[in-house]
Amino acid sequence: MENNIDSKINNTRDGVTQIGKDLRADAHATIDKVAEKIPPATDKLAAQAHTGVDKVADTAESASDRLAARGKQVVETYKNFTASSRTHVSANPLLSVLVAAAAGYGISKLLGSRSTK
Repeated sequence: MENNIDSKINNTRDGVTQIGKDLRADAHATIDKVAEKIPPATDKLAAQAHTGVDKVADTAESASDRLAARGKQVVETYKNFTASSRTHVSANPLLSVLVAAAAGYGISKLLGSRSTK
């Protein structure tokens, strides 16, 4: 399961990164086509546009990396919580059953009170 989640996170990050690279290449190609058709005075504008595209693409790639790292943190936190819960239930089985029964009773009362009149 962990391997599958990590694989999905990595595949998603790689996909977003590839999209960013493709968009960057397309934007640069478009800028170059436009710059070829306009007088050389636009070289400065074309350079600024290239810089802007690079900044946006770098930001998207950075966000993708941060999201992947955050996804891995969430998975790790979930694993720790699950292990902690198992340990607690194993150490206190009677208390765990009583808490579960009380929670079930409370939920049934909440849901049961919604019946139509």
